[in-house]
Amino acid sequence: MAHELKRNPPLPALFRKAKATGRDADPRRTLKLNGSAWQKLRAHVLAAEPLCRHCTAEGHTQAATDVDHADGNPGNNSLVNLQPLCHEHHSRKTASDHGKTVRAACDANGWPTDPRHAWNEGTRADLASREGIDAAITSADSR
Repeated sequence: MAHELKRNPPLPALFRKAKATGRDADPRRTLKLNGSAWQKLRAHVLAAEPLCRHCTAEGHTQAATDVDHADGNPGNNSLVNLQPLCHEHHSRKTASDHGKTVRAACDANGWPTDPRHAWNEGTRADLASREGIDAAITSADSR
């Protein structure tokens, strides 16, 4: 067998193409995060709406630093799907989208600020009655 095929030795690690990791590894992502197309789209979204959408809904004023895919699909880059968020809200939303338990802060009364928290599932009347019960217990304890 004089005509045996010789296989080339594997390339050293230095010359191999790196596997996508982290956020770029999602096969649904259509724009690379460090690519110029995403950077331009991101800048457009932040210029059009410079405040965090979630903070604004909570009554706070915080500059948006991140652009989030509202539906969680990184391949859907339509402007209506992109929302400006501060880093804290973006991290919480992304973790929640990936199935992680997210703990949010509490308000001045000790109630969780996350509307999806189990304590916040009741109506406003339920919350008011709970606060009334808390006030009654506190006044009874002070006697």
